[in-house]
Amino acid sequence: MASFIQRTRRPHGGMRVAVIVALLALAGCAPPVRPPAFVPRDEVPLAGLPTSQAGWPRAEWWKRYGDAQLDRVVDLAMRGSPDMEQAEARYRAALRAVDTARAELNPQVRGLLDGTHGYSDVAVRGDVPGAAGSAQRFQLNPGHSWSNSGVAGALATWDLDLWGKQKDAVAAAVGQARAAEAERASVATSLQYNVVNTYFDWQAQQARLAIARHAASSSAQYRELVALRVRSGLDDPSALDQADAQLAQLRRSEAQLEGAANLDSVQLAALAGVSPDELGALTSTPLPSPDTSLPPDARLGLLARRPDIAAARWRIEASSKNIDQARKAYYPDVSLMALGAFLRTYPDLGSGTRTDLTLGNVGASVQLPIFSGGRLRAQYESAQAQLDSAVAQYDGAVVQAAGEIAQGVATLRMLDDQRLQVDRQYEATAAQKAKAADRRSKGLIDDRTWLNADMQLDQQRDARLQLASQMLSANLSLIHALGGGYHVDDLPDLPAPAAGKDSTR
Repeated sequence: MASFIQRTRRPHGGMRVAVIVALLALAGCAPPVRPPAFVPRDEVPLAGLPTSQAGWPRAEWWKRYGDAQLDRVVDLAMRGSPDMEQAEARYRAALRAVDTARAELNPQVRGLLDGTHGYSDVAVRGDVPGAAGSAQRFQLNPGHSWSNSGVAGALATWDLDLWGKQKDAVAAAVGQARAAEAERASVATSLQYNVVNTYFDWQAQQARLAIARHAASSSAQYRELVALRVRSGLDDPSALDQADAQLAQLRRSEAQLEGAANLDSVQLAALAGVSPDELGALTSTPLPSPDTSLPPDARLGLLARRPDIAAARWRIEASSKNIDQARKAYYPDVSLMALGAFLRTYPDLGSGTRTDLTLGNVGASVQLPIFSGGRLRAQYESAQAQLDSAVAQYDGAVVQAAGEIAQGVATLRMLDDQRLQVDRQYEATAAQKAKAADRRSKGLIDDRTWLNADMQLDQQRDARLQLASQMLSANLSLIHALGGGYHVDDLPDLPAPAAGKDSTR
C-alpha cells in the first residue's frame, strides 16, 4: 500500500489539496453555537434576612440536638431507604455511562473465526453454437465433492477523535454523572429532613398526649364532683351533662393524639424501609428549642448548597457538551484501521488439494457526511433545545429555592411573634391557677374552681407546645431549603446568556 501511495503522489497532488479544501468547506457548514434562549440567573437577592452564624446548616446537622435515638433512626433510614437505593442505582448507572464513553477513545480489535463444511454437485448443460439447425447439445457432470474451509482474522480500529467529538461525549456523560450524584444527595437531604421532622412531630404528639391525659383526668374528677352535687340536689342535672360533654371532648382529643403518634411511628418505619417492629420502641424526650438564626448571605452562593441546584448546573454542562458533539458531527471522522486474515480451504476432501490465503492491510479511513437528509441539523437543534430546557430548569430551581427560603424566614418570624403572646397567656393562666390554689387552701372555693383553672392551664400548655412544634418544624424546613448541609466547590460555570431573555432562534 505504501508503494502505491508513493507512485500516485505526484500525478494526483492537486487532487489531495482539492479534497482537503472540500473537507474544510463541508465542515464549515456546521451551525454556530447559539446561546441559550433563557438567561441563567447568577444571583437571587433575598432581602430582609437577619445575619448571624456562617456556614449554617452543616453536614449531619441533626446531631446538634444530641439525641442518640434520633441519630439511630436517621442512620437506619439512610441504610434501608428504598429511595436511597434507587438514587444510588441511578448514580452507578451514570458512572458506567462515563466508562462507556471513555472506552470509545481507545483502540479496539475485533476477531473473526469461522469454519464451514460444504457439499457441491455440479452439472452443466447447454448447446454448442453452430450452423442453423446443427447446434450440438452437451452435458458435463464432474460429480459431487465435499469441502472444508476456515478463516481467522482480526480488525483493529482507532478513532483519532481529531475534533474532540468523543471527548465532548465523555464530558457530557461526566456532567450527567455529577448531576446524578447531586440528585442522590438531594434524595438524602430530603430523607433526613423528613425523618427528623417526623421524629420531632412524634415527640410533640407524645408531649401533647401527656397534657391531654392530665386534662382528661382533671375533667373526670370535675365530673365526679358535679355528679355528687347533682345527686345531693345542689346543682341542676344539666351541669352533669356539660361535664360529660367536656370529658368526652378531652378523651376524643386524647384518642386523636394517640392516633397521630401511631401514624408518625408508621411513617418513620416507612421512611427507613423497615417494619414498625424493626424500628423499635421510641422514648419520649423534651422538644429542643428551635434555632431561628440564619446565615449572613442567602444569595446564590449559599443556594448553591442545594443539591437540586447543583444537579441543574451539571445538566446545563452536559447539555452544552452535547451541543459541541452535535456540531462536530459535521466534521470528518478520521480513523486508523488494520486488518489481518488467514484463509485455508480444502476444495475437494481426499484429493490432497489445499488453498491458503494470507492478507494484511493498514491505513487511514476518512468519513464525512455529505448529505444526511436533515439528520445532523435535527440532532443539533435537539441538543440546543435540551440546553434551553436545562437552563430553564435551573432558573426554576433557583427561584423555587429563593421562595422556600423566604417563606421559611417569614414563617419563623410570624411564629416568633405569636410566641410572645402565647407566653403571656400562659403566664396569666398560671397566675390564675396559683390564686385558685391559694383560695382553695383557705377553704374559700371548692375543688371545681381549682380544677377548671387547672384545665385552662393545660389548654395553654398545649397551645404553647403546639407553637414550639410549629417553630421547630419551620426551622427544619428552612434547614432543608438551605440544602441540608450539602456543599460543593467545583460547580461548572454557566454558559454565556443570549443578548436578551427573549432571544429567538
